[in-house]
Amino acid sequence: MTNETYNGKNVIWESKTKQIILVLISFLFTFASLWIGEYEKVQFWFAIVIFGFSGIFILVRLLNPKNIFVTYKSKIGKEILAERIEFEQNDFGIFEYNENGFKISIEKYKWSEINTVYGYKIDLITYDEICIDFLTIDQNKYTITESTSGWFQFISRLSENIKSIEIDWYVKIANPAFEKNLTLLYDKQNRKIEEIRNENIIDKNTTVNSGSNKCRVLDLI
Repeated sequence: MTNETYNGKNVIWESKTKQIILVLISFLFTFASLWIGEYEKVQFWFAIVIFGFSGIFILVRLLNPKNIFVTYKSKIGKEILAERIEFEQNDFGIFEYNENGFKISIEKYKWSEINTVYGYKIDLITYDEICIDFLTIDQNKYTITESTSGWFQFISRLSENIKSIEIDWYVKIANPAFEKNLTLLYDKQNRKIEEIRNENIIDKNTTVNSGSNKCRVLDLI
């Protein structure tokens, strides 16, 4: 998360002790280069620039009273993570809700106007991201991902209002890791995944998006 703040301070997810060690190492190499004093060599200036400016940069961050250094295991770090999770779970994001449905972009839908919902996972090399596609009565298709603002609220309300969507669908798609795990979550016509595939409802190699979040469907079937 960028530009994260806590009690008015900028949160830097790094160990303060490690940053101090890095400052000491950087200045040690800088002073060693100055002590040797081989000013005519490229290596001398390289060491001065790299280690000297790196040490100054880290030191400025350490001394800035507006910064706070935390780790995920620290007490403050756990408090920040708890606040972040609570915010994300209650954030409506790109959606608006009413008694019978929701609004996404400029379109308004009732929950009963969703025809098909399927989920899958994409491999982003270092981590997976879960996506769901839903098709509406007017033939529009929307893709939202775990990165989409309002994800938690939407998938929660989706399960609440479409009872046939299993509560644990998220877990089934998440495991095993790095597998697409294409799963049909709901279809108003009670079709099977094979029928939907044959009707080309699930596209291959198509980029769809909702808001600024994109999810590329790569050879899912």
